[in-house]
Amino acid sequence: MLALPPPARIRALVLAAALLAGSGAAQDPAAPPSPSSGQEVAAEPVAPAAAASPRRDPRPADGRTHRADYVVRARVAEPDKTLEGEATLTWTNGSGEPVADLWFHLYWNAFANNRSTHLWETRGKLGRRNRAEKAADGWGWQRVRSIRFEGQELIGGLTWEQPPDSIPSDRTVFSVDLPRPVAPGETVSVELAWSAQFPRVRRRTGYKDDFLLAAHWIPKLGVYEAGRGWVCHAFHATTEFYASYGTYDVTLDLDERYAGKVGASGVLAGEPQVRDGRVVTRFVAPSADDQARVGRFGRTPLVHGFTWTADPRFAVHEEMFRPGDWLADPRFVRVVGEARAALGEDRLDDLRDVRVKVLIHPERESQWRRHFDATCAALFFYGMWYGAYPYSAVTVVDPAWGARAAGGMEYPTLFTCGTRLFTTPDMHSPESVTIHEAGHQFWYGLVGSNEFEAAWLDEGLNSYTDSEVTAQVYGPRRETTDFGRFPVDGVPLWPRPGGEDLSDALTLRRIPLPFTDFELEPLPESCALDLWRDRPWLTFSPQRTDPRWHDRSRYLREPDADPIDTPGWRYLDRESYSTNSYARTAVALRSLPAVIGQEAFLKGLRHVSEQWRYRHPYPDDFFASFQEGAGVDVQWYFDDMFRGTGTVDWSVEVEQFRRDEPAGWFEDDGGELVLRAEPGREAGDEPGDEDADDDPDDGRPWEVEVLVRRRGELRLPVDVEVRYEDGETERVTWTREQQAASRWLRLRREGRGKVVAVAVDPELRWYVDTDMSNNRWFAKPDRVAPWRWSERVLSRIAHTLHWQSRIGG
Repeated sequence: MLALPPPARIRALVLAAALLAGSGAAQDPAAPPSPSSGQEVAAEPVAPAAAASPRRDPRPADGRTHRADYVVRARVAEPDKTLEGEATLTWTNGSGEPVADLWFHLYWNAFANNRSTHLWETRGKLGRRNRAEKAADGWGWQRVRSIRFEGQELIGGLTWEQPPDSIPSDRTVFSVDLPRPVAPGETVSVELAWSAQFPRVRRRTGYKDDFLLAAHWIPKLGVYEAGRGWVCHAFHATTEFYASYGTYDVTLDLDERYAGKVGASGVLAGEPQVRDGRVVTRFVAPSADDQARVGRFGRTPLVHGFTWTADPRFAVHEEMFRPGDWLADPRFVRVVGEARAALGEDRLDDLRDVRVKVLIHPERESQWRRHFDATCAALFFYGMWYGAYPYSAVTVVDPAWGARAAGGMEYPTLFTCGTRLFTTPDMHSPESVTIHEAGHQFWYGLVGSNEFEAAWLDEGLNSYTDSEVTAQVYGPRRETTDFGRFPVDGVPLWPRPGGEDLSDALTLRRIPLPFTDFELEPLPESCALDLWRDRPWLTFSPQRTDPRWHDRSRYLREPDADPIDTPGWRYLDRESYSTNSYARTAVALRSLPAVIGQEAFLKGLRHVSEQWRYRHPYPDDFFASFQEGAGVDVQWYFDDMFRGTGTVDWSVEVEQFRRDEPAGWFEDDGGELVLRAEPGREAGDEPGDEDADDDPDDGRPWEVEVLVRRRGELRLPVDVEVRYEDGETERVTWTREQQAASRWLRLRREGRGKVVAVAVDPELRWYVDTDMSNNRWFAKPDRVAPWRWSERVLSRIAHTLHWQSRIGG
């Protein structure tokens, strides 16, 4: 057990006495429990950050760009998984306003009880369930023990804050008033001490056996914005994070079995020290070398968070990402050439080597290189399109078995993935999630948007890009179906009966017992039984899915419930949050080149990423910066696509026939009425049923009418391509202005020849079209394919119902 330095020991004893006496805000009954007695913290006092003196920030002043540096020392006690920590926060006020108080996040209090905003929002059918499952045990909490400012203890003035988006019992945000305001541009230091209990892994943090993931574990300062005050939201079930950039110097004191098996943001600063059954490991983020590097626009690398992980079972692999190898890869000649043409040769020159560390568990160690390769793919393509990754290292974490809730999350220079056994690269697992989370090093890591209020600014831009990268490197995904955790190629053409209470009961899959919480499962999931029932080698269909079109499939699940630009906690439900923040944004971005072209699109995104690096853009900042970089004015597009709920569905119909010869009564040149008969008929004969339209020897010209309809509120310029029998094509653009005047477009053509096909959006550039099945018309449609698919589906239905009627035959 480590001893506190004398001043800190005195402060802790005074604080403990005050707590026992019932003084101060710490007596709030809704607050997390106090740590058990006897827990002590750092072996050495935390030194004030060297940056406490006035310092120049090269980033443009915008009223919300501050500097926040943390020096932290923490000790984790076993077997309780409790943490004691001290930190010195050095903060520079960049708001241009005097600031009289400080607001902090205590994220782990979201797991302290079932009356936190986070867990409250996961209840019920409409609850936004994600990684916060029902918790019968494994609670976690944080408790601040001391806050000192210029030698004065402020803990007695700690106030629990309930932002308008939280519930009254929430304890994830607190504030303290300062003895004096912090002047604009002034740099001050705050000393904090706190205790915490690791939760059982949920919402991407916590422990599982010996596996530890400490994310957002430090009392985290909010972001002060000029004219608005502190932006410090409660921790919601569908929100993430927002913090100022700075540096972190963190020393961790753990049980010695974790020696050499600790990963964290930044890099190791010296070798771990093992003594008295403990290992002390120090990390610095960014590294000292990175902090000395000056990038574009005179900015040095910064981070806005620090996360660490440890597990004695980790297998550790390190290898170097070298961009030159990727630039020379013949698979990517086209896309590299496209980037050079759009962005300029010099924009690719600053790609740098990066050391990639993979921490993976033994049962999946054979996949470590696949994690490495996918990380390199992200570093290369994101770096090429959005500017080089500025840090010397990145850490890739494979969470422990049973700690799935820790997977799939991004932190500065460290991210967690998620994989499985028996997977191959064409299944995109772990490749897809690895590229996505590595991509967050750019959208979130380098461009630090407010994830509470505009989750789409990182999740959506990242979802767009990760699908592009995955498609470039790995191609379409092979779809599989699991039988006892073993993937089998193909997917069923018709779902098994079940899904609702009555249906599940009738099919003996699940029978709830009245007045109890118990359920009977007469036909539970079973590998052998399921194989016997489904016989996938006979009834399943192979399927390959392009990741970019998968984004569209996800978008179609809920395309119009909410605008994309909605704060995370205000979406209708979890499905709407996920659709809008991820897939719908990806689809909207992927469709934008249909208006402005791919080159301008790349320029616009590159300009945003450079202008807002280490800063905090909001949606209007993104829209303005993109248009400035692309050299276009498409505010109407952003308003319609990101701030509306409109959809669009184009369809096409065609009628065509041979032009009739003149028949009937006509005036001749002398004014007399003359009866003209169709060729081959005498005047007065009744018309026959002959249809000579398809006769190739019929010399009559064709009359064609193409009708294009628009359903929905979106008005987007779309091409219509008409292909004639002789191979000639005609293309017409249906403009926004024309669509404003009418919801339909009629094209009449005479004498051009027979039309064999018509396509709306022939290049499939508009991913937002909600029904593409009606975008094509063919003079001779395929009559066989529908029957083939129908036969397969009906066979599958008959087979399933036969099996079910006999309970397995």
